[in-house]
Formats: sequence, C-alpha cells, structure tokens
Amino acid sequence: MLDWSALRIILNIHREGSMVNAARILKTSQPTLSRQLAKVEQELGVKLFERRQGKLVATKAGLVVSQNAQRIERQLRGLEDTLRSIDNEMSGLIRISAPAQLLPYSLGDVLVEFQQTYPDITLDVRVTDEMADFTSGEIDVVFRAEENPKPSLWGYRIARLSTRFFGHEDLLAKYGDTSESITQAKLIPLVVHKGIVVSSESETLKLFPNGRIAMRTDSLETSATFIQHGLGVGRLPEIIGGNLSGVKAIDEMSSPTHRSLWVLTHQDLRDVNRIRRFVEFVNEKVVGDPTVPQ
Repeated sequence: MLDWSALRIILNIHREGSMVNAARILKTSQPTLSRQLAKVEQELGVKLFERRQGKLVATKAGLVVSQNAQRIERQLRGLEDTLRSIDNEMSGLIRISAPAQLLPYSLGDVLVEFQQTYPDITLDVRVTDEMADFTSGEIDVVFRAEENPKPSLWGYRIARLSTRFFGHEDLLAKYGDTSESITQAKLIPLVVHKGIVVSSESETLKLFPNGRIAMRTDSLETSATFIQHGLGVGRLPEIIGGNLSGVKAIDEMSSPTHRSLWVLTHQDLRDVNRIRRFVEFVNEKVVGDPTVPQ
C-alpha cells in the first residue's frame, strides 16, 4: 500500500526528472532513492518511470500516481496551514502569481491595501507572464487572463479585458478632433505590441491605414508607458489605458474581447482562511470600481 513517504518519492522524481535532484530535495542519497523507487515499483507491479534522452519521465502509471500525490500534498499543506492559523487566522504566507502586463496598473493598490489591513500576512508576489500551475505546489493564488477556469479552481471574475485605442491628449489634439480624422491622419505615430494579454499590430495597421509604426514592443507595460509619454497611439485594455494620467480613449473605437481577468485559488485551498479572505478581498475591492471594466 502506498504511503506518503512513497508518494513523495514519486512526486519529486516526476517534478525533477532526475534521481540526483530528487535525492537532494528529499535529503537522501541517489542509491538509496533508487532502491526505494525500485521497491515501490515492485510492490505496485508497474513501471513508474522510464529514461528518455537522459531524463526520467513518468509512465502512464507514474503520471496517475504523481497527480494524486500532488492533490494529497495540497490537502496536507492546507491542513497544516489551517492548524497553524487556529490561534491567528489572518497570519502566514500567501504566494501569488500575477501577469507583468497587468499588475502595475490594476492590482498593485489592492495588494497594498490588503497587506495594510492584514499586516501579519506576508504576500509573496511572483510577476510572470507564464501560466502558473497549481500542481507545482508553489502557488496559492493566481491572477489569470482567461474565460473558463477549470472546475478544480475557485474564485471570481474581476474584470473584462475589453480594449480601446488610447493616446496622450496632446497627441490626439494634434491629429484631429474626431475619431475619423485621427484614424485617417497621415503618418500618425503608432505603438504596437505582442503579448500574452493582448496583441495589437494587425488591428492597429488596419484601423490606421496612413499611420507609421513608431514603436514595437513585446510588453503591454512598455507600450502603455510610451503611449502615456505621447510617442504614439496604441491599443490597450481599458483596465490599463483608463488609469493612465493624461491619456484618453479615441471615441467609438472599442475592441470587444471574450477574455476576462480572474483571481483564482485551487479548490483544495479555498478553506484556508487567509487565502479565501484574500480572494474575497480582491473581488470586493474591484466590484463597483469605475476604473475596472466589468
């Protein structure tokens, strides 16, 4: 029968793809870990890993065991967190993953207010445009741009990522007083980007046929900065463009989207008080906020 000790062995070998690295994490030697794995495989009567191009890769049976081990690990971590928080429910650590392209504009103030409200909670914020995966066991809450979260996740849709074309008010005044005159303006400078939240080049060139590209970036944050400095007109989510001082949207130029911004945790973690409170706190703060498109 599998116990947690055996599951930890399988889970860490799966994560590391290496007996050496897994042994280091489990604080044992490679020969000892190899013997332990062989014993588990013998007892189960299945092969759990095979070597491919120098890396240990889980077999179909190994994946099944690893996935269940990840679920049990989350449940055990949640249990430990709950027990630690009995005396002080609003203390401890919350590990958060947020997209770099949205954090500075729409989430920063909320995180600051939460930490000031619950000073005994430490927020470990990891800013990345990669899709965070709860199976790693290293994330408690994610801010994620998508439309249909998996049933294994729990949280709230906090914003609609609809987009508009924005420019600094001085730049727009220079090229016209109507959306038609601005879009048809000769050599109007344009800022375009390609990123995980939204890409803009093809639509921008279509709507501004006489314009010139002044800046290409791979970052929504960089595009927003240069648009705010008057370098050009660009397409931004309303949640970003609407919060830039001196910047205004071009009338009648919205871009509908089916993507939303969610704050999510795993179902196994929703009953950990500080994590649940964080998710609910974020939702409460953005609902009714006029700067956040709903």
